[in-house]
Amino acid sequence: MENRLFDYMNRRLSGEVIPEISKKEPGPVITISRQTGCGARGIASTICQELNQRKPAAKNEIQWRYISREILQESAEKLNLDPAALQHVVDDKDRGIMDQIVGALSTHSFKSDQKILKTVQDVIRQFGHSGKVVIIGRGGASICSDIKKSVHIRLVAPEEWRIAEIARRLDYSKAYATEYVHKRDAERELLVTRLLGKKPDSQAYDLEINRSRFTDVQIAEMIIQLATIKGII
Repeated sequence: MENRLFDYMNRRLSGEVIPEISKKEPGPVITISRQTGCGARGIASTICQELNQRKPAAKNEIQWRYISREILQESAEKLNLDPAALQHVVDDKDRGIMDQIVGALSTHSFKSDQKILKTVQDVIRQFGHSGKVVIIGRGGASICSDIKKSVHIRLVAPEEWRIAEIARRLDYSKAYATEYVHKRDAERELLVTRLLGKKPDSQAYDLEINRSRFTDVQIAEMIIQLATIKGII
């Protein structure tokens, strides 16, 4: 699968382009950034389910969905992109695009770092502009900052809580979970810094939530309330 993504990027570097973003008003989009261990998939799923129940999509309209393997094929078809090439871009379970890009940047195996990063930005922006989507991670808040109909959330938690969560979810020892959290935090910051050309800015977020104090459902409801207040839903 890694080779497929690199093949896709090489095709972009050789002249192929991602389709132009639709001229319709972009969004609405919700982005969720999170520290390692602050799982966002359950929250994103709850948001989409609730919004789709409150206002079912009309005929020929898309429903709210979040970026994951489950909606890869549908999203890729709507954006006219190769589903296989996008697998790691939207796969939040495995290491995926983050490690691939970080590795590529450290080994300089591509001829243009900026073109690689621009490709990743284009993919994320395509999802944001398509609307009714929750984007988890990958600098989504800053990349989609120009979309007026947007809400940007940051999930944080004490380090000890995050280490305990990783140890529980992945069945790691505390020592290995600690190493994992530190490494992943550093890698995420590096990737977002390279994508944006600067370090992540807390001012990019509308709301920062302590993940350790609330359930998935409670956080999802907070985000929906904020989206309602901002008038994007």
